Amino acid sequence: MITRILFPLFVWMLAFGILLLIILLPMDTVFTEGRGGSFGGAVYDYQFMNHWANIKFFLSYIIEHQGLGLDRLGNPVSEQITTVFGRSLKIFVPAIIIGFFLGIAKGVLDYRFRKGTGKFFGQYATAGILAIPDIAVIILIQIAVLYLQAKGLVDINLFGHDQIDNVLMNILYLSIYPVMFISTITFNALQAEQGEDYVRTARSKGISEMKVLYTHMLKNGMLKVFAYSNTIVLYTLSNLFIVEVFTEYRGAAFYMYETLGSATTFYVGALLSADVIAQIGYVFLFTVFILLANVVSGIARSLVSVEGEKL
Repeated sequence: MITRILFPLFVWMLAFGILLLIILLPMDTVFTEGRGGSFGGAVYDYQFMNHWANIKFFLSYIIEHQGLGLDRLGNPVSEQITTVFGRSLKIFVPAIIIGFFLGIAKGVLDYRFRKGTGKFFGQYATAGILAIPDIAVIILIQIAVLYLQAKGLVDINLFGHDQIDNVLMNILYLSIYPVMFISTITFNALQAEQGEDYVRTARSKGISEMKVLYTHMLKNGMLKVFAYSNTIVLYTLSNLFIVEVFTEYRGAAFYMYETLGSATTFYVGALLSADVIAQIGYVFLFTVFILLANVVSGIARSLVSVEGEKL
């Protein structure tokens, strides 16, 4: 159990250290001009001393300001980051919970109705949705909502962050892939368990099919489901950026995207530098969240593994 906590902590420290070094890379770029001042090329000139100077500046800045300091408007950067991060958690956490519970339920149903016409609405439908890019699914949902709004059947705000409609719709967008992915994993886990000796023994004793499925097969199969929990968290986290930017939901992913810079024009001599201090704050919180997810996942796998051994 201790290993499930210490190893992810070590990996997090290593990963965050590497990300910090990448963010603090010196932005020393030499631009060359062509005829008429046109862009001729750009050469990045890395100097270790400049990199080291950035690292020392960041550490001294953190010590001097006892945190991330103030933004251009004089507001604490850390407060802004935690506020918008909480806004992102309002859609991220429910999407993960829905993904696991609804995904497992759908996987069980797909397994129970895996024969006959039921498989077309079960495993085939799941595979079909997984094959469609997430952004395409979001657009299709929005088109459907807009059509219903044109008919006067619904009144849903699709863009923004300050209404309950925005929260619920973004939870829907984020939970689609986790539900389908966990459903597939659950279905495959149950199929793998159906040929085990303990299943045949339980059936030979006259135990009902439902009890064999839920008490034995599903409990043992849960270890395989939890093995993919990190994948689901990371994929959903990457989708968070797409959803927030696309729907203008002003959470942590939206503002972190803004710190990276998103130029619409370019001219020779222009060099966009990200808001490095705020960017490091966002990276820290996102990586800490991933660390917590890894720890919880590891503990859950340990508990399920122990329960499985008792069967």
